[in-house]
Amino acid sequence: MTPSEAGHPPKPVDRLSPVETDRPLERVLSPRELAAHLPEPGAWRPFPVLGDPAWERIEPATRRSLVEQARRAAAVPWPALPASLFAGYARTGDRAGFERPYFERRRRLAAAVLAAGVTGDARWLDEVRDGVWLLCEESTWCLPAHEEFAREDGGELPDPRRPFVDLFAAETAALLAWTDLVAGAALDAPSAVVRRRLREEVRHRLLTPYLARHWHWYDDEVRPVNNWNPWIHSNILTCALLLSESREAMLETVARAVRGLDGFVAGYGPDGGCEEGVSYWWRAGACLAESLETLRSASGGRLDAFAVPVVREMVAYLHRMHIGGDWYVNFADGGAHLPDQTALDIPYRAGLLTGDGDVVAHARATRRTGPPVVHQEVGLGRTLAGLFDAGWRDAAPAEAPYVGQVWLPSVQVMVARERRGTPDGLFLAAKGGHNAESHNHNDVGSFIVALDGRPVLVDAGVGEYTARTFGPGRYGIWTMRSSYHNLPEVDGVMQAAGPEHRARDVSCALAGDRAELSLDLAPAWPEEAGVREWRRTLRLGRGDDPAVTVEDRWELRRPPSSLALCLMAHGEIDASPGLVSVAGRSRPLLVHYDPDAFTADVERLPLDDPKLSGVWGDHLHRIVLRATTPRASGTARLVMKPGAAP
Repeated sequence: MTPSEAGHPPKPVDRLSPVETDRPLERVLSPRELAAHLPEPGAWRPFPVLGDPAWERIEPATRRSLVEQARRAAAVPWPALPASLFAGYARTGDRAGFERPYFERRRRLAAAVLAAGVTGDARWLDEVRDGVWLLCEESTWCLPAHEEFAREDGGELPDPRRPFVDLFAAETAALLAWTDLVAGAALDAPSAVVRRRLREEVRHRLLTPYLARHWHWYDDEVRPVNNWNPWIHSNILTCALLLSESREAMLETVARAVRGLDGFVAGYGPDGGCEEGVSYWWRAGACLAESLETLRSASGGRLDAFAVPVVREMVAYLHRMHIGGDWYVNFADGGAHLPDQTALDIPYRAGLLTGDGDVVAHARATRRTGPPVVHQEVGLGRTLAGLFDAGWRDAAPAEAPYVGQVWLPSVQVMVARERRGTPDGLFLAAKGGHNAESHNHNDVGSFIVALDGRPVLVDAGVGEYTARTFGPGRYGIWTMRSSYHNLPEVDGVMQAAGPEHRARDVSCALAGDRAELSLDLAPAWPEEAGVREWRRTLRLGRGDDPAVTVEDRWELRRPPSSLALCLMAHGEIDASPGLVSVAGRSRPLLVHYDPDAFTADVERLPLDDPKLSGVWGDHLHRIVLRATTPRASGTARLVMKPGAAP
């Protein structure tokens, strides 16, 4: 996930079935255990420093890749971050104008540290010092979109005396902490002020304010917890262990972080389902795994919470959502395939630590073959972890597990494929839930159909973030609206946002010959739609005649003037009465419907948003099956089967 995907949409919501709030992490990682097994601040040294022979053992292609990235970055002046650029967000709602140079500075510093490590060339140390100095001179490490103190004060600019701890203030602090670990002694060579200032700024901007107030992302007292909690805590733990001024301060910070992580875990069901979706799993479940791995590493293996059952299930979520290749179930915000820079060594190690062979196999199968071993885009800490994990570096390829079927009741998501262990054939993912989930789309009852490992009837995902994405205009964005998901539309009325707009009477049946999800969507609409009941049953049937079937039965308060079934398609369309053919990877998906009851309109949706087009290409199609005679009660049945290969 790229940094620009960070956000915090409003979501006053209850989870569907949270775990008991008995603080399972703190039972293992109690303050007493932390005090007994954590080392003194700065004593934990998980990665080699500059000059260590371990840098010379990195394979040549990865070394060349890291140096080339640093050279490209250093070929231009360091980007500026003037006040007017920060204020631009408050004035226009644009995020990219500030965020692009902001993240470029951080990528460039990380690249310089890595280049200094793999080359041993002292000239990169000036580049590292320049980066550290620039970051320390920034008035804030918080993104404009997240700076709540400035908004509270009614201004456009942050107050350096009141540092706000957001995702990227924490990320920046950890970047500097890792820089101090790897290059700290070398930074001291000409003047001790650089390293001293680095440490003072990390304490001033992250460690001190973290303990000084109750942050909205810490637990659900202010807002429901989402990925902000483990994402920030994973960085706080790094900074506390490496840069705390005293053992007392370190232990206080770590104990508070463990309690905060327990608050995050408490929001999950026993099945580990992530309502934020696969893209945010990398900053939710993956950051939780990183946090636990940090404590395990720092204690020499004595502080180990990977045996906690819900942790194991959270780690398994990613591979359960795997469709095939780079494609994943993408309910909620995020893209439908993994970016090249994904740090797959995280689930690899987490799978080893939880004893889940399927998680390990999925990571090994999904890893890009050949060098470079890591992608520096994941951040300095994650890059170092991948570089110096010999097990990951040397792991042989594996076959992905391709789960046959799974039901996650806590998030009401069903996933099923025609045959376990292969991406070939039909695949169905369907959801219930509610319309106030974290990174919510109004999509209760929607589904995804893939054929031979590639999505064909799809969830479009989300475009680039702006102020509108997490503001009152969120549901004016077409990708968030139910009519641009695989859902019904009644009298032109779409589903509404809010926790009360949810599925009811939900049941799932998984068997050898079929997987079936049944639910009533009626509460998902506002009152003006007049929907008494909308029973949707989604089924993947296996056997000699495999098919995905979607059956709708509805009861409305009055005859509607219009009624439609909407489908979002990735692939070229060939439509005729009763049949819509959507091109797949190697053969089409045939969608059969009753031509006496519905007519099909096909709309081409050009994609000019780079995030959407990066996933789907330059367009999607929207298929609208319109009822020829809309009635107050009725049924509809869509049957989807593979067509013949061209």
